[in-house]
Parts: sequence; C-alpha cells; structure tokens
Amino acid sequence: MKIIKIFLSTIITFVLASSFNANAKENIAWGGSNPGGVMYYMVGAAGTIISEKLPQYNITQVTTGGSTENAKRLIKGELDMGIVYGAHVFLAQKPEGPFKDGAKGTMLRGVAKAYKGPTYFVTLPGNKINKITDLKGKRVAMGPPGSGTVFNCNNMLKAVGGILPTIKASYLTFADAGRALANGQVDAICQSSAPAAAVKELAETKGAKVIPYSASELDKITKTGYSKSTMPAGTYKGVPAMDLPYLTVYWVAHERVSSKAVQDILNLVYQPDVQAKLAAGHKAWKQMEPDTKNFEALGVPMHPGAVAYYKSKGLYHK
Repeated sequence: MKIIKIFLSTIITFVLASSFNANAKENIAWGGSNPGGVMYYMVGAAGTIISEKLPQYNITQVTTGGSTENAKRLIKGELDMGIVYGAHVFLAQKPEGPFKDGAKGTMLRGVAKAYKGPTYFVTLPGNKINKITDLKGKRVAMGPPGSGTVFNCNNMLKAVGGILPTIKASYLTFADAGRALANGQVDAICQSSAPAAAVKELAETKGAKVIPYSASELDKITKTGYSKSTMPAGTYKGVPAMDLPYLTVYWVAHERVSSKAVQDILNLVYQPDVQAKLAAGHKAWKQMEPDTKNFEALGVPMHPGAVAYYKSKGLYHK
C-alpha cells in the first residue's frame, strides 16, 4: 500500500508539473524609450498585439531612456528585447563610445530592421534660430539621459563643429523637453526619429520649426556613419520636406530568448493585417523588414528564430 501511495504521489506530481509547464508563459521584457519618444509607442503597440494574439508570451513594455540604455540593459541581461541603433550594436562589439569599459555586446541578436530615423533640432517659429549655427550659446534640450538621442545630437554638433562647447545643454524626457520649449525654458530641443509625439503636439499647438542643415553640414555628418534622407512634408504640421541625417534602428533580442518565441512573433507581425495594426500604433512600423545582411555586418548574427523564419520565407540574405 505504501509503495502504491508513493507511486500515485509521483504520478500526480509529474502531471501537475507537466500541466504547469504547458501553461507557463515566456516572459519578455522589451525596452523602448520614455513617453513622447518613438520607441515608446512602437513597443507599446507591438507588445499589446503580441500578448493578445500569442498569450503564451508575456510582453512587458519597459520604459527606458532609449537606444543607449536599451543596449546596455540587454548586455547586462536586464532586458530580453530592445529597439537599438545599428551604431550602438556595432560600438558594443568593440566596446567603444557609450559602451567603453563595459562588457562586449556579443549576446545581441537581430530580429528585424525597425525603421530608419532622422536626428534634428526643433525650435518655435518665433525664435530667431534659422540654421544650425544659430544654436551657438542657446539652451538646448538634448534628450533623456541614457538615450540614443543624446548620442546622436552630440554627434551632429561635433561633426558640424564649434557649437557643442557653447550650448547650455539640459537632459529631459521627450515630453518634458516639448513642454520646456513651449514654455520658453529652452530655445530648442533635439529629437531622434519621426514622427515623435512631443514634437507633433508642439507643432499642433505652438507651432514647430525644424532647423535645416546646410549641404556642407550634412556632408560632414554623413562622413561619421549617418546617411542622408528626406523627411516628408507633413510629418509635422507646417513643416516642409527637408534633408536630414538618418540612422538605421533595429529590433534586437538577447540570445537567451527562445528561438520558438522569436519565430512565432515574426510569423505574427509580418501578417498583413497585423502589420497594418502596428503601423496604426506608430508609422515607423511600416518600415519593418529583415535587413539581415546589414545587421550581421555590425558584428553579431541574427537570432536563430529570426533566421528560421526568414529562411522559411526566402528572405534570409547573408
């Protein structure tokens, strides 16, 4: 009788454990940015759709400073996914720049190209700031601490030369920066990616003027790893089309995320109806594509789950 009880107890324990494992969710912490930033709304839209359509994966949106913080926290294992500049993936392999003296980012894995985004400076129409060199000596909100925006804005002003040492820099969240400009507490703000909620709100209330780069300034900046592209007219109310420096941004995962999770998620988000919902959440999702060759040129591979998905669709290019 005792042996039978032990046997039955073992069977019950096994069944309960199997049931628990079958119902267990894979938790995925996904870093975007803080409210007012493009990455915040991208992750919010995608996380909501994935959690609803694939309940076996529990997506948690993590508010961060942006790309730099996302990359650092992925490297430390504090995030499972993040939206990260291609430049940051590359620098993390050295490690150089904001990753100097830290661990190498060898655990970073590509999921998809998220979008290409510009970096630009915004002021109010009434401010007498009509070109980048007019920022000399001005109060400029450079982005949130730990963000890719701060990284980009510094790169822009360093490349142009003679401006960065003179500005009175502050480091605010995107939403706070927009309010500070509207209230006259700063003269200009710097923003990466578009459309950004903080700038959109500003354009529709106080008006917004995106400060143009000259051809020679863009030439200097593109020699530091950026590309030149055109921000379309109408991105912000009253702002014409203009050439700006762009940087490619990727959806990145930690290597520990299961291959099944990444493959399942990609199979979902590339479905036409889901892509439309993502784009409705934020326009930047319209640009999502594999871009496997360019990502792997940064020094780390695509995630195995992404490779399996793209190969199954004939979209993996090495």
